[in-house]
Amino acid sequence: MKTKLPRIPLFVLVCLLLAVTNAFAQDGPSSKDKDTYNQLKAFSLTGGALDVKGVVLKRVRSQITLDGTVYLSEPVNGLITGAVFIGEGKFATEAPTNEFEKDNVKRLLGTEVIESDFKTAVFRFTDNTGAVLAPTSTGPVNERAQKLARETDERTLREIGANLPARLAISMLNAEKPGFFFAQFDGGKRGRFSMVVDYQNRIPVANFDINAGEKGLIWSYNTDVYGPEVWEAFFSLEDYQRGTVTYSDMNDQIDVKSYRMDLDLRDYKNRVKLNVRLEAEPYQPNVRAVSFRIGEDLGEYENQRLKKQMRVVSVRRDGAELPAVQENWEGGFTVFLPDSLKAREKLDLDMTLEGDYLREAEVVEHCYYPRSNTSWFPRHGYLDRATFDLTFRHPKSLHVASVGVRTTEEIDPEDKNSLVTRYQMSHPVALVTFALGPFKRYTDSIKWEKGGAPTPLEFNSLPGDYLPIKEDFILAELNNAVRYFTVLFGDYPYPTFGAAFHPFAFGQGFPTLLMIPSADRASKYTYQFIAHETAHQWWGNIVAWRSYRDQWLSEGFAEYSGILYTGLRDSQGAKSELIGRLRSSLKDPPMTTTGIGKGRLVDVGPIILGHRLSTS
Repeated sequence: MKTKLPRIPLFVLVCLLLAVTNAFAQDGPSSKDKDTYNQLKAFSLTGGALDVKGVVLKRVRSQITLDGTVYLSEPVNGLITGAVFIGEGKFATEAPTNEFEKDNVKRLLGTEVIESDFKTAVFRFTDNTGAVLAPTSTGPVNERAQKLARETDERTLREIGANLPARLAISMLNAEKPGFFFAQFDGGKRGRFSMVVDYQNRIPVANFDINAGEKGLIWSYNTDVYGPEVWEAFFSLEDYQRGTVTYSDMNDQIDVKSYRMDLDLRDYKNRVKLNVRLEAEPYQPNVRAVSFRIGEDLGEYENQRLKKQMRVVSVRRDGAELPAVQENWEGGFTVFLPDSLKAREKLDLDMTLEGDYLREAEVVEHCYYPRSNTSWFPRHGYLDRATFDLTFRHPKSLHVASVGVRTTEEIDPEDKNSLVTRYQMSHPVALVTFALGPFKRYTDSIKWEKGGAPTPLEFNSLPGDYLPIKEDFILAELNNAVRYFTVLFGDYPYPTFGAAFHPFAFGQGFPTLLMIPSADRASKYTYQFIAHETAHQWWGNIVAWRSYRDQWLSEGFAEYSGILYTGLRDSQGAKSELIGRLRSSLKDPPMTTTGIGKGRLVDVGPIILGHRLSTS
């Protein structure tokens, strides 16, 4: 017997077909990978319990001894990936082999090695820890252990911006070898502290900017500075045996080639809307999940990383929606791909993000800047270079200053009250920024001694009724400095040069664009400051640092370049005085969170340790 099918309107039929298509798409590998993440995030301690006595976990010259009960997570894809310990435990490291690490431990903890008892520990792992801690019994979930599991993931997000379940998912899905290990200890003489062993360097790089090949960190969170304080960083046993180590960027997942970004700044007081076309290639085969950094510079203070973060709205590849995860407090996000990529296979992603990411200058109205000039757009790795095509939509009462060549600035055909301003940076660079304000542009041209076409020079200043600034002075110093450094260091590499008013207590030298305050009073300090930031066009933008251990080259050469310029612009006496002040400052006592510290600043550690020298 035949059943007559009801007639379905064409529009309804199309919708049903689309729904079926989407349902099938959601069942693809990337959807299952998102399910894997959700299971890891749940961290459900239903995998059984294990009573332990004298069980030892050894991790790169560290030893963890357990006497008590271990509660294991439910297996994910057949693997145990987490555990909670309650009992009596001991943690001990061998003495650091590096003199700085040894001195750092002694300075922070007053001891030669890191040792502590603990009452509880939370572990997250994709290495062989699950095989060591095989369950011997099953039973109801221990509520205290489950509470510790949940709180540790949430606390790690809040304190350092790291999403542990996402890190586990990346390790599992991309089949990383060796696996990942994290532990947080509490209840002993050292209070709460954490350890990570990350052979692919992802958490050390993304959440600590420690990227010279270090595989592991031991740290605690310092409430006085609203940030983590690293007690010790270390390499792998194989690195120590070889006596050499590769830089962390050798483990980057992808190489971003170019960005095309459209920023909607029309609601600049409340929200930035960012559309990104990112063209990249995987460095390695079998990439199924990719991590990106964004807003990681925002801290816990005033809940900035929670409330002001740029948040992912959607990620697409070839028009198809991809699953992505970004938790509250996270300093980045993870994208799950529909299939494993081959090395150097084309990967184009379309991303949409939103966030209240602009901050207004307190000294002047209507001047807005990214809360972090370097972390407002999604990046992978540390200082990967790419080209940039930037389009800004903004109120026509304001102007945008950014890097590269401004190619258009015209009325938005879709919104007559707005302007569309476009900048292009065709040279691959690592970092870009922008500023939005009632800028008045002052221009000049740089004429080169060896001839050739002059280079346009521009200073984005403020109208006089906002703040009186001597624009002619700033333009003259920018012109003088860039021509001087061209003689010393080689041709200026970019097609334009300029600066924008930056009403904060620091300057930054992005490619083609300096962010500087109203440094318009003739003095040796002003000459040195403007020249220092100009020198970053060579030292920092052309010659960049590969890790935090090399960053002193950028700052050191820029600082000395500024002093050389001051000697020419002001006097040799001014040059000698500036060098003398720097030398003298090394003998000053260091400042700490409790006041003036002991000893000399120069004794805190070698210059190659960079930001790691800045501790409480």
